[in-house]
Amino acid sequence: MASFERFDDMCDLRLKPKILRNLLSEYVPNEKQPLVDFQSLAKVVSTIATHKLLSESPSSSADQKKLQAKPSKSAVDDWVERLLALVSSDMPDKCWVGVVLIGVTCRECSSDRFFSSYSVWFNCLLSHIKNPESSRIVLVASCTSVSDLLTRLSRFTNTKKEAVSHASKVVLPIIKLLEEESSEALWESIVHLLSTIVILFPAAFHNSYDKVEAIIASKIFSAKTSSNMLKKFAHFLALLPKANKGDAGSWSLMMQKLLIAINVHLNNFFQGLEDETVGKKAIQRLAPPGKDSPLPLGGQDGALDDASWNSEQLIVSRVSALMFCSSTMLTSSYKSKLNVPVASLLSLVERVLAVNGSLPRSMSPFMTGIQQELVCAELPTLHSSALELLRATIKCIRSQLLPYAASVVRVVSSYFKKCSLPELRIKLYSITKTLLKSMGVGMAMQLANEAVSNASVDLEGFDAVSSKTPSLTNAAVLKGGSKKRKHASNSGAEAENSAVEVGVPHNHSLKIAALEALETLLTIGGALGSNGWRERVDKLLMTTVTNACEGRWANAETYHHLPNKSSTDLVEFKLAALRAFLASLVSPSLVRPAFLAEGLELFQRGKCQAEMKVAEFCAHALMSLEVVIHPRALPLDGLPSLSSQFPGSNSLASQKHNALGLNKMDRIAGDSSVLSNLWLANVDVPANSEIQRSIDTTLPLPEAKRLKVGNDLVGSENVQQADVLIKVPESTKESLGHVSERDDDMVPKEVVIETHEGEGLEGQDSLMEEAAVGKKHESLGESDDDSIPSLKADDYLSSDSDIES
Repeated sequence: MASFERFDDMCDLRLKPKILRNLLSEYVPNEKQPLVDFQSLAKVVSTIATHKLLSESPSSSADQKKLQAKPSKSAVDDWVERLLALVSSDMPDKCWVGVVLIGVTCRECSSDRFFSSYSVWFNCLLSHIKNPESSRIVLVASCTSVSDLLTRLSRFTNTKKEAVSHASKVVLPIIKLLEEESSEALWESIVHLLSTIVILFPAAFHNSYDKVEAIIASKIFSAKTSSNMLKKFAHFLALLPKANKGDAGSWSLMMQKLLIAINVHLNNFFQGLEDETVGKKAIQRLAPPGKDSPLPLGGQDGALDDASWNSEQLIVSRVSALMFCSSTMLTSSYKSKLNVPVASLLSLVERVLAVNGSLPRSMSPFMTGIQQELVCAELPTLHSSALELLRATIKCIRSQLLPYAASVVRVVSSYFKKCSLPELRIKLYSITKTLLKSMGVGMAMQLANEAVSNASVDLEGFDAVSSKTPSLTNAAVLKGGSKKRKHASNSGAEAENSAVEVGVPHNHSLKIAALEALETLLTIGGALGSNGWRERVDKLLMTTVTNACEGRWANAETYHHLPNKSSTDLVEFKLAALRAFLASLVSPSLVRPAFLAEGLELFQRGKCQAEMKVAEFCAHALMSLEVVIHPRALPLDGLPSLSSQFPGSNSLASQKHNALGLNKMDRIAGDSSVLSNLWLANVDVPANSEIQRSIDTTLPLPEAKRLKVGNDLVGSENVQQADVLIKVPESTKESLGHVSERDDDMVPKEVVIETHEGEGLEGQDSLMEEAAVGKKHESLGESDDDSIPSLKADDYLSSDSDIES
């Protein structure tokens, strides 16, 4: 009857044990069945993770819990029993399957299951690591599964001592494997396990720290270690100080050993290329006379262990690995406050970048042309590592770099002038970005001219080629891929330019780096360039983004058929150009953005493009430009002094309120619809007392003069200095006998706008509409005095939100 059982849906808990048993019967072999397919394990692992087959999670209902607990637990018991049988198998393939699935079980099983079984599983895995007859695939799988087990064990707070004890049992056996075995796959799994132990249980290394350091250093200095493994060993070596007390002294000691080892290797590499005193001074700075020098890194003297290897290549690979280790130490988090040797790091970087392969005259007889050729071939790699070390140093100390800022600027500026390789210039732009973000506007003042001049060279370098392509109309912006190629009418010019490769973008990565540096410069120090480089940068970015989006540097479809190129390069370049151009438009400046109109048109077209990333960013750019197009308040620059207009009000608060009232009246007068709404909203007939209060608060205020600012809001043949008067009928004047002569004198006499009887609200709306556009006004017909709405004092002093509401 079980075959006729129906389930509610795919989340029915009754499905879990059945699916798990199916996997056991179809894909997981037993002692008698052979292993059908290694690739079937991928399906087993994926299904277990998707359906959480080993979780044994209880049901919400008590009845369902009773029904489902027994089948689910029974299925997982069968699963674990099968795996333990496979782990104990003498056949390497079956043993490998069991070890791999034990690691999966450690990750996916329930907490109760893991807590009750982890000791048994750990002992099974450790026995394979200690067994000298274990195959390599079993050793690799065992190291990976032990790493999964220790990671899960670290989440249990009540098993810390047991976890450290288990981790310490693994360290010495895997170090022995690392020393004896030569398989890089095994090395990689061992380094991964060691890194897990250092991060989770650093106390497990207390009794074996020196031996671990010596083994790792020997692998770094070995000529048989590949570049990939060199990086992994260096990364683990950077984590190792956490296992030695975990204090700042351990970190400083390791950094000192690394810098000494690097300078010793550079002394051998730079023989004949620099003065010998440079290397001696570098060593003396790291190990001053009178102080105890630290032991060499790992107890190694750095001697070459394989004479058949090219010594220059080996030295550079070692130095690059040690510099990568130093960079990782600088950028990794640490519990204690570190004492970073900034002076030694900067002097090391400056020493490496100062050597460019040229031979001093005094050293020419001591170096052959072949030696110089070998050194020059390896120098770019060495310079790249030195630049990465400089960037890591800046990221580590950030704004505390201030005492050394002049040295850093000098190094960056001088290397910009002599560096021509795109890969190295990309790193220089990255360092420039990091400096600007770390030290702010002060660094922008120092690096602005250098960054702008070099970015101009890198971005304008392709203009000579792009200018020889057929020019496109403005309608072709961002639509270059759909335009047909124009044919030159002059055959001679076509033959002359036939060698020019059109439509292939060169050094996109370099251009992207230059654009990102300019974007950072504009964001941080854009306001500083108003009288210097700012105009030049704005024009450069406008030209760059236009060329990029017009398709002069090839469209995205150009690369679909090329094996080593993809349209992603061009899309990323377009995005970098658009981001930098947007920064140019929104960056603070004393004047209005010069290319705002072109930018709006470009982003409007880009929003409709088929490339989703470009369209999405253009839509975001239009949203960001709203603050430039529609500012929230009119600027106060150019307005007459408020203190001269209001001599009786000297307080800062009153001036602020008056300024708000002026901005509000300017916006009201500039929009006839807002005026109409305000007039229609105040149709109640005011009483005489309200009229009296309105005149007292409005007529003496010269704020009415501000209705002229921006546009001539009230136009007439007799307008002089935009003075406006609302003349009150005689009957009303007579009833207001307490109006002083001083108030009358303050009323300007040039323009009088009368209201008479016989006019309703429509005439007043028409009046305000004509006043908004500056037309001439004639005397209107008579109207009822009671229909005149009054402007209250609150209308002048209220916030902007009142108008919007």
